[in-house]
Amino acid sequence: MFLKTKCKGADQLKALFFLYDGYVDWEISPLTYMLNVSDIEVHTIGISEVVTHAGNFKVKVDRNIEAVDPADYEMIIIPGGEPSPFDKDERLLNLLKGFDEQGKGIAAICGGPTFLAAADVLRERKYSTSIDDNPEYAHYFNEKYMSEADVTVCENLITAEGNAYIEFAIAVGKELNIFEDREDELETVLFFKNQLRG
Repeated sequence: MFLKTKCKGADQLKALFFLYDGYVDWEISPLTYMLNVSDIEVHTIGISEVVTHAGNFKVKVDRNIEAVDPADYEMIIIPGGEPSPFDKDERLLNLLKGFDEQGKGIAAICGGPTFLAAADVLRERKYSTSIDDNPEYAHYFNEKYMSEADVTVCENLITAEGNAYIEFAIAVGKELNIFEDREDELETVLFFKNQLRG
């Protein structure tokens, strides 16, 4: 199960997680586990040095948001949660634009796609989200491009509804090439859905 390893050192792939107060930790927990056992180097950033997730645990982030260069990463990943007031933070919005301009991967789940919309990264690309019907954020989204799928991959974007966190993790894992083959990918899904018992 996702035992493909990467070369350590300069060639090691890196993924970046944006964490913010109130982020929903369980929407990214399977993904963070998968990336770490697959030898993807994982870093975290935030608007502040310490954030408190929805489970009320405090997390100290690795890096300051202003010190991040998209060129150093394969992908940035954003969990769901309450986007406000972070959806108006220019540092985050400019960082997302930078990832998009460089063609880097951007993955967001549940309320996370709000940040992509606020940064004008969604544009006319298909997306999935669980927050588009919230009146506070509805103006960000163009329903014409909303996908009916739980997880949507469109160009360099991966977006998902909050209840599709396993499928989201698999889509990100596929993009980062952590699976040995299709069988490895399916076994991982069955593991997380507790269906491997014989």
